[in-house]
Amino acid sequence: MKSAKANIVEIFQLGSEILGVLDLPQKFWPQPGQYMACQRVDDDLAPLATPLFRALGDPESLTLAPIPAGWAPGDGLAIAPPQGRGFDLPKAARQVGLIPFDVSPTRLLALVSPALAQGAEVALYNDSALPIDFLSRIPSRVEILPLSSLMENPDWPDYLAVDLDRSALAQLMERVDLGNLPGSVEVLVRAPMPCRGIGACGVCAVPTRRGYRFACVDGPVFPLKEMRYVA
Repeated sequence: MKSAKANIVEIFQLGSEILGVLDLPQKFWPQPGQYMACQRVDDDLAPLATPLFRALGDPESLTLAPIPAGWAPGDGLAIAPPQGRGFDLPKAARQVGLIPFDVSPTRLLALVSPALAQGAEVALYNDSALPIDFLSRIPSRVEILPLSSLMENPDWPDYLAVDLDRSALAQLMERVDLGNLPGSVEVLVRAPMPCRGIGACGVCAVPTRRGYRFACVDGPVFPLKEMRYVA
């Protein structure tokens, strides 16, 4: 798929994160967990592209995050095709759990619409209080629970999606014994990805059971079974 061009039609803020709505045809949209290397047209001061992720998951419009400060509605973007491995939501999943671990839940919320569409119940395990404007964008059918409740009922999710910074995996494993959950678990690992998915610079290297792998090419979503042995 060739690169595309799009304009930012809206920019808004949820919590500490800036999000943008693009006028991009749906055939170019990334799957939840995938990223798109985007560069503002005529931006001579930013030679490196910015990786942007699908956010919120509105089936009618494409929202990406995190939008860099200084980008504005009307700006044109040059966009590479969707890259990386995204979330693989099982079609048979009926209890879907989402864990944004010390990060904004915007990326995981992109899984809500497809999960609800296949008849699944969805629980968002989030310890921090969400702003009112954030809550208004989460469907009422999504239950918001503290992370501790997952260990109180570990058999509930048959699929669990996690979003965290690369440095926080060990900390999460100390709080939640994800390895003993009966359902499948996938982890979106956030790491700098400056080389636009070439996998050459090594900045986004993630330690796994099979050695170091690159988030920009092999991820950024990894099955937990590949990671929990090195957490």
